[in-house]
Amino acid sequence: MQTLCGIEAMQALPDLLLSAEAARRLAGCNAVQRRAGVCRRSHEQRQGEKAPGPMGPDTVANNIVQLSLAAMEACVHGVVQDLATTGVVPRQVTGIVDGTDLETTARYAGCGHGTRKRTSTDTRGTVHQIEVTVYGWKLIVLIEAITKMPLAAKVVQMQDHAALCTRARVTHAQKNLADHARRRRVLCERGFLDGADLGWLDHQGLGFVVPAKEHMAVTAEALALAAAGTGVVARRVHPVAHGQGKHRWTERLETEVVGMAGLTTDDQYGPDEHARQRHRQPFQGHPRNAVGVWKRHKRADGPGGKVVLLTNELVDTPGDAFDAYDDRSLIEHCGMKESQQAWHLKHPPQKTERAVQGHVCFTLAMCVRTTASRLRAEHPAVGDEPVGWQRWRRQLIQQHRDTVIIFAQGW
Repeated sequence: MQTLCGIEAMQALPDLLLSAEAARRLAGCNAVQRRAGVCRRSHEQRQGEKAPGPMGPDTVANNIVQLSLAAMEACVHGVVQDLATTGVVPRQVTGIVDGTDLETTARYAGCGHGTRKRTSTDTRGTVHQIEVTVYGWKLIVLIEAITKMPLAAKVVQMQDHAALCTRARVTHAQKNLADHARRRRVLCERGFLDGADLGWLDHQGLGFVVPAKEHMAVTAEALALAAAGTGVVARRVHPVAHGQGKHRWTERLETEVVGMAGLTTDDQYGPDEHARQRHRQPFQGHPRNAVGVWKRHKRADGPGGKVVLLTNELVDTPGDAFDAYDDRSLIEHCGMKESQQAWHLKHPPQKTERAVQGHVCFTLAMCVRTTASRLRAEHPAVGDEPVGWQRWRRQLIQQHRDTVIIFAQGW
């Protein structure tokens, strides 16, 4: 609240919290609630002329869950479209597609179910891997790589495959951006690996970077070519500082990757009709490029490597695709996937499907709005001098940029 509203003390919250009539109308508040902005909860226990407190969260939740899903999704998309119009989103957009499980209990109305693997440790210290049934929904979100701002999202059943939502999320993100930004690249994890979808991205003029699965034939081909010394090898050594003061010391980390072009063993890469003909005798797969990771920091996987990144971009400088997928891995710490994140999606106001979807929509809208506010604070207008925490955050950003410049010059 101090970041968004600029309040000076917690005592100022009643004058600011839920004070905008347009926002309260969007949340479904009635005329009395919009006029007063407060609730009468426990008013009979108050003594004297003490004014009632702010509207409770339960009142807001009961109003929000009555809104239609189309209105809630229009709210999120409208916020993204308005911010794209003002130039908050970069002109060249790199989208990160990722899925997040929203686990609930079986008592939630309309929830789905799926099987997930869990690890457990017995009394003897032995670790076992078991399969459990989980209930709930799944959030598929496309996040911009630089600003970490959600551009398109969809809540589906837990059992629905994430790869079925790739085209729709990319198309919807472009609709929200309109002509104010251009899609450049899409990054996704193994769960979104589908040959027809990747072929569709290539047909749309978009680049992609996705890790290959271990059992795929293209993975074996790439590892064999890398072990034979085929491809363009790139090495990088960059210093990393540890400690403070006299205990400060510098560690040199090494990264080594190899780029290989023209791999044709992936028979599913291409249009839908191309994949249906893969069992015919004269079938020939579409070529694609790959980047094998030999060494990353302190981990060395040998001459053939272990991790293979598939891409349709040029691999003359394989470090570009490797660094691009590093941006996707940042979603684990900047998105909504881990439990330590600030954007909490685990406690909807009610145990219904509409409540879960509304909870996600309004949280995403708040995430987009707050991200834009932080970007504005980190990059003030010309002539405005950042103060306090804004200056401190700008110093951290400048240090991060210097590190990225050193990182890029090492190739």
